[in-house]
Amino acid sequence: MLNQMLDKTASSYPDNDAVVCGESRLTYQALREIVLRLANGLGSLGISESDCIALVLPNCPEFLISFFAVSRLHAIALLLNPSFKESELNHYIEDSQTKLIITDAARAETCQALIDKSDRQIKLVVVGNNPPCGVAFEDVVRGASTEDPSTDSYEGAVLYQYTSGSTGKPKRVSRTQVNVFSQARSCVETLGVTMEDSIFCSVPMYHAYGFGECLLAATCSGAKLVILEPYSKDGVVSEIPFVFRRPRVLELIKTEKISILPSVPYVYSILASTPPDPTIDLSTLRLCISAGNFLAKDIFDKFLLRFGLPIRQLYGCTEAGSVAINMEASPEHRYDSVGQPMQDVEIKVMGDDGNEAQPGVTGELAIKSNTLTQGYHDAPEVNKEVFREGHYFTSDLGTKDKDGYIFITGRKKIFIDTGGHKVDPFEIENLLATHPNVKEVVVVGTKRPYAGEVIKAVVVAEGECEESSIISYCQDKLADFKTPRIVEFRDEIPKSALGKILRKDLI
Repeated sequence: MLNQMLDKTASSYPDNDAVVCGESRLTYQALREIVLRLANGLGSLGISESDCIALVLPNCPEFLISFFAVSRLHAIALLLNPSFKESELNHYIEDSQTKLIITDAARAETCQALIDKSDRQIKLVVVGNNPPCGVAFEDVVRGASTEDPSTDSYEGAVLYQYTSGSTGKPKRVSRTQVNVFSQARSCVETLGVTMEDSIFCSVPMYHAYGFGECLLAATCSGAKLVILEPYSKDGVVSEIPFVFRRPRVLELIKTEKISILPSVPYVYSILASTPPDPTIDLSTLRLCISAGNFLAKDIFDKFLLRFGLPIRQLYGCTEAGSVAINMEASPEHRYDSVGQPMQDVEIKVMGDDGNEAQPGVTGELAIKSNTLTQGYHDAPEVNKEVFREGHYFTSDLGTKDKDGYIFITGRKKIFIDTGGHKVDPFEIENLLATHPNVKEVVVVGTKRPYAGEVIKAVVVAEGECEESSIISYCQDKLADFKTPRIVEFRDEIPKSALGKILRKDLI
């Protein structure tokens, strides 16, 4: 199905730019040709149907090429965060029984080290000139046939991703070609993406958000995908704060005529604080999407005031991809809503009694869609709990208003069970955020022998701040059972690439 999708796009818009990254440009015709070459090259390395190929790559043209080559072989792409350390990568590579890794030169030696320790044969393909180990990506492609190795439509598994849930061990999610094709079509139809659009890709494509709203949206519609190239100085690639990439981002929006900007609240806050400059031109932008973390009203208002564009909240998950977005004509009064379900998606708010909740009543969000996985690998008890009657029960709490707009209010499973009380950590966080010496705070439950969970506040301080000050501040305003028993001071709060707080790292 995905093969036919790319073939149709390449046939309809052969000379359209498919992907732009720095000095590199590929048309859809060229993209399809190199996909076929890589697919045949991987086939010559012994890759066949249902084999797992791990992509340990940053955003780059080779990410798209590799994914569609894997799809062409009826194999399975495992999308991994390229910033993972060796031990983290090893867990996913072994759990998925990966047979080949595609990575870049910066990560090649890390991947080779875990291959050397494995008792299985795992091949390594490396993007870039003169790789320190493995087989060069270019050598796999060069001279390979452009014949199509896929002779029929295939609806089996094509994608492995791992959940990044706030608690517990990451679970493997398998999604089929039907799931992924349905996600592509749903995104394009809901957002109205066409071949005339240019999509800016700054969010990671290994994540469900970047994979759906960037990679799939572009290749399904014939739109141009513009990737923010990595920062390099004197030939050395390095990570720098986004604020220093802002001029390049604004330049690309103008020169590449970007019309769709999927991003995260942090990036929008940086863009909103852009100093006045008559050369800045965002007139081609028609759709600004935010996901990955809660969008504060302050950021929404500042961006709207600065550029005259509303930021539209999107909601999704690893298990189903994107499922809702706020496409309201004037979203200012419902800025904090994730909108309504996307095309061919059903979302219910379910009460504790097992019935659908009335408008305005909080319940658990349950999703039904052709984009949805059938369950987690090797987790029958969890599957029985969260996949019921064709729906995925997300553990996200929310409400619907009378017009069917959805509001996320919290997480069902993030409550802290302490002394027989269910405590909402967000209530404590909201209070401590008003403390004059608290810059950032996250509240978690941590287990203690014979004591169950106790409440811990992890604080990034601003100025002089002591544990006693934090505790007394809560004691004055909260019931005793809600007051933190432990206060931990840190220099920063750990977050994912999309700005999501990694609560499991704070317990």
